[in-house]
Amino acid sequence: METVTASLTWGGPDDDVLRVFVEPTPEPWGVADFEGDVSLLRALDDRAQATGPLAGVEIAAFLQCDQWGDLPRDPLWQIPGWEPLPLDVLLKREQAILRGRARRQGDATVA
Repeated sequence: METVTASLTWGGPDDDVLRVFVEPTPEPWGVADFEGDVSLLRALDDRAQATGPLAGVEIAAFLQCDQWGDLPRDPLWQIPGWEPLPLDVLLKREQAILRGRARRQGDATVA
């Protein structure tokens, strides 16, 4: 299975949106919505439609996300310093880290 290098951005507990991007990120890209809080980010095709290769994923309300079945199954994603993982496994790990950080900062909305 193909492995892509990826980067993550997260807005923090007050702007709980996580974005994971393929590196290098295809430009330009746009949003192709999925159900709920998960959106695919895709390169724009020649008609400026977000139907090209996967550029990344955006998840609103990330700390509470449980829509793992809405994520792409491949490729494997690799954050520098981590082993290549399926996207759902990588994001569950990141969610646990960010939930712990939010708890330490006193965010009462984190389960």
